[in-house]
Amino acid sequence: MTELRVRDLFSLSGVLGLMVGTMSFFMYIFANGMAEANLDRAMEIGGIVGGVTAFVFLCYTSVRYVERNRKLAEAAVEIDPLDRLQARLQSVEETSSSLPWAEERPWLISTHVRRDRGVMTVDLHDLDVKHSRFVVDQIIASREWIGRVRIITGRGLNSKTIPKIRPMVIERLRGVTRELNWELLMKKGSVTLRPIGEAPTLRKWILRFVFLGGPITFAFALAFRDLAGEGSYDQGLRVGIVLGMLLSGLLASYRERQ
Repeated sequence: MTELRVRDLFSLSGVLGLMVGTMSFFMYIFANGMAEANLDRAMEIGGIVGGVTAFVFLCYTSVRYVERNRKLAEAAVEIDPLDRLQARLQSVEETSSSLPWAEERPWLISTHVRRDRGVMTVDLHDLDVKHSRFVVDQIIASREWIGRVRIITGRGLNSKTIPKIRPMVIERLRGVTRELNWELLMKKGSVTLRPIGEAPTLRKWILRFVFLGGPITFAFALAFRDLAGEGSYDQGLRVGIVLGMLLSGLLASYRERQ
């Protein structure tokens, strides 16, 4: 994964601001015509809207950047989640060796619990329903640190009767995804658990709102004052303050993905 740098935040903010500003310019021209006065006003509106968009995006991404780097620094000293999960499932390798097909198709930690294209992957092939349920339970119990994990369930094509493992896994996970803030993504032969993160605590929300609310509300107040035009400065200022505070509150509510 490419590391995000501070200059990337400015570049992305500038590009987004330029795009939105350009769209605002042309929308004003399409709505009001190509008169010289309209061109000047369109340039002014495009500059204001684009600049505010870039500024708001920069504020938001800067807060997320700081929080992300702090989390990465804390995670750097922790044990690799893959090693932790492999250790937790070591007993499955031992007990599954008694399954009738174990000699031909053994379930091994080294091959069935791995990282596949950067995603933690647990393969339930070569296990029965009982062992598969135990594996799923261990994954659920590891929710605090496991992050994104893909569970290969198979499609039950080799089952002598109806598929059993995949329906069991889906039913078990559906019962806990909301409680544990997981998003369940289903594909043929696998399911992926993607953490959506916990909602911020009141303290964290207030801290974010303080850092975002001041600059964003100030920028919105000036922008709407200028957009309102002469004679409506006060109304535009008030609208900008209200909208700036509302947007800051919404941005402060984002969930941190693990």
